[in-house]
Amino acid sequence: MSVRQYLINLKKVLAQKSLKSPFHVVTGNQSADMDSVISSIAFAYLSHNLVTPFNTIIPIINIPRGDFKLRKDIVRLLETHNITEDLLYFVEDYDNIIASSGTTPISLNLVDHNGLQGYEINKSYEEGMVNVVGIVDHHADENKFLDANPRVIRTCGSNSSLVFQHFFELFKTNDKFWHDNTELVGLLLGPLLIDTSNMTQKVEEPDLFAIKEYKNILNNSSSTSQEISGMTNFYSALKTAKKDMSGFSFGDVLKKDYKQFKFANGENVVFSSIGKSIKWVFSNYSKDEVNKTLSDTLKLNKIDLLVITSSYTQKENDKYTREFCFYYEGVNEQFAKLASLVTDQLNLNDDLYGKSKISPVSQFVNAIDGHHLEIYNQINIKASRKQVVPIVKAVLEK
Repeated sequence: MSVRQYLINLKKVLAQKSLKSPFHVVTGNQSADMDSVISSIAFAYLSHNLVTPFNTIIPIINIPRGDFKLRKDIVRLLETHNITEDLLYFVEDYDNIIASSGTTPISLNLVDHNGLQGYEINKSYEEGMVNVVGIVDHHADENKFLDANPRVIRTCGSNSSLVFQHFFELFKTNDKFWHDNTELVGLLLGPLLIDTSNMTQKVEEPDLFAIKEYKNILNNSSSTSQEISGMTNFYSALKTAKKDMSGFSFGDVLKKDYKQFKFANGENVVFSSIGKSIKWVFSNYSKDEVNKTLSDTLKLNKIDLLVITSSYTQKENDKYTREFCFYYEGVNEQFAKLASLVTDQLNLNDDLYGKSKISPVSQFVNAIDGHHLEIYNQINIKASRKQVVPIVKAVLEK
């Protein structure tokens, strides 16, 4: 059974309301990037085929269905395997699953995160409708759900590598299954190559393990593999699709890679990661749209602080650059001190790329009563959002 056929069968089972409770669900993190989406689908497929064939696991993409079109790289990857949006599940579907489960809590697996993310999932957990039963993740351990099984948490380039390694090591003698699943391997290759920049960055042992076995499976397959023979072209096509923001509003840019957290002090903080410079943003969107979008993002999502982390390569000199900026409204002493609180770890300064484009817009926003926008060059380019989130969390929770 292919991954696509698994998703088709799942649709039929749900439509017939023949799925037995407790319902089994797996979800990735709220950024819903390629790693999270493919990790979720792979976890569901492999669990059903290898571990619990009597349980059909529903992979949830942790965003509204309407936002999926912003992930052009994921759409492209899935379409190469004839997996269309109508075969996928989103937060609206999660709400329906919770409603259909009656008083029986669902069994939830987390991939690509190890603490609950998203309003809908947190709400159902607080209402006693969720039991977290499994975790496979490559972020910092939040020390939650210690009884989960599996509970695999370790660093690596792509979380999809951990998902594959977990199941492969349990069932590595099942040669026929693995060699019959070139479609799955083709899907798993996508996030591995994207997250490691074609195996050149952040590569760790699970990633090396995964790529070795992927090559073995694809080379031993009777089918030809476009992915393995043209890996660089495959990576380039996905990367181009990921960077394509044509037709996006500024709000779309922020939602494309977005994570929301509730810190211990009760503050709701969003981290939006963008693959363009702040100069690019302020050159492509008017100061009025920038101001309105920032303010609306806080109000519509009921958040207290918006952190934007940008990463890009300057065209003029090929210099890889990161920026750290944040926006809040009203009076908040901790937020006002945030830059000074994180500057030691992130090494911030005001030597911004395209400062002449940035300053007029930031000044316009800050001139509005109660609006606060701060933008910094981040010299510590090793600190991606994965490192920035725990740094900000630690200083704000003190």
